[in-house]
Amino acid sequence: MTYRVNQDDIISVDQPLNGRQRQLLPEALGACYVDREVIEPGIAIAYSSYTASQNFVEESQIETSEARLSLTFGLSGQSIYQCKSALADDLVFSANHATLTTFGNSEGERIYQEGQKIDQFRILISGSSFDRLSIPFPKEAKDVAYPTQQQHALTSPNTLHYLKRLMTLMHSNQPERPLEKHILVLNLLSEQLSLLQEDRQQYQPAFHHRDEAKIISAKQYMIQNMSLPITLANVCQAVGISESKLKQGTKAIYQLSPHQLLLQIRMEKAWEQLMTGSNVSQTAYFVGYQHASNFSAAFSRYYGFSPKSLLAQKQ
Repeated sequence: MTYRVNQDDIISVDQPLNGRQRQLLPEALGACYVDREVIEPGIAIAYSSYTASQNFVEESQIETSEARLSLTFGLSGQSIYQCKSALADDLVFSANHATLTTFGNSEGERIYQEGQKIDQFRILISGSSFDRLSIPFPKEAKDVAYPTQQQHALTSPNTLHYLKRLMTLMHSNQPERPLEKHILVLNLLSEQLSLLQEDRQQYQPAFHHRDEAKIISAKQYMIQNMSLPITLANVCQAVGISESKLKQGTKAIYQLSPHQLLLQIRMEKAWEQLMTGSNVSQTAYFVGYQHASNFSAAFSRYYGFSPKSLLAQKQ
């Protein structure tokens, strides 16, 4: 059994001396806490340390008018964030990597495994600060459809040096050197945004007509073979294109990853099948799910209600 944690289970403790707030999870889950500190309006830092004594899921719900940028530095272990939007890919935060993610309004859950120690450091930026800090993403939550990983890269030695100093200052018992903390946060943010800009300059997907035709063929292959256990390698081999070009192409033409595109195809066909008389088990098999329960879960995440609910409405 997997324990579920919601916002009502979290205990918040203010620490006025150093301006931090500590959030504690129930003791039954192990030693799990998050320390948060506001650097300036619109910019905060957070250090989380989780050592789970059992498997658990932490529910997350964001309701805000501003978009958010999260720069996460994995120090040890690995955690996974799953958004309830079926179009969103899972976000993986792993040790020795820096992950840049944008959020709007969203619901999801973070998954933690028993016995694993997970330490992470985050810099959190609100949309109101995007223009001032030259952050190249939409600043309003309504313009961010679902959480999106913008960058995932190995942490450099220079970054680790900044991080160690910043965490030393953050966990000092004295409210010392606030200007140095501020500078370190901006240095870390500037470094990652520069890396992002370099990656974008290298990524110039100038598609030839033959590439566009192959991407369209890839979608047709997915439609024709949706009942089979399709993999990225299957699609690439069938249409004669590399995995990187397939990913670039589906993003450019359909604004979806290959995984999201296949899911959209399956869910739209599932709706059609259910509305034309197929039951849940028949529909699940038709669109490529071996187990009806897995299909029902995917359908519910995609549409917000179960296939059985759709059938009941139809009647």
